[in-house]
Amino acid sequence: MARIKHIALHTDDPVKTADFYKNVFGLQELHRKPIDTGEEGVWLSDGYIYFAILKVGSEDAPNLGEGPSTVPGVHHIGFYVDDMDESIAAFEAENGTECPGSTKVNRKYKGPDGLMIDMRVRGWDEQIKARTQLLVASPVVPD
Repeated sequence: MARIKHIALHTDDPVKTADFYKNVFGLQELHRKPIDTGEEGVWLSDGYIYFAILKVGSEDAPNLGEGPSTVPGVHHIGFYVDDMDESIAAFEAENGTECPGSTKVNRKYKGPDGLMIDMRVRGWDEQIKARTQLLVASPVVPD
């Protein structure tokens, strides 16, 4: 089963938006691009997943030409998958189209509603572990 690894919001002012989420929810900053200004994006985490705040139309939040990618809001959702080849085949069987910026390691496809989905076998957990306490959720086993 796949699991959500991140959610990416795109906005006109990533730093201002990131400051809001840090101040209100106590999210921790993982990374800025560029490092000195964060003008293109700021990556945050709650210890479970990361939350990317990206500049509308930036390299990391390209305009896909329709749907959610053309206005500020949720740009894409990232998933960890167990098998990349199987996941790509499933997307293509559902007529999913590959998006700009897709790479061999980080595959990006447009879902049926225009929302981009990106898939990796592994990735940002290393960034979360390196910069903040990683929280692990475990199921509760009844007595």
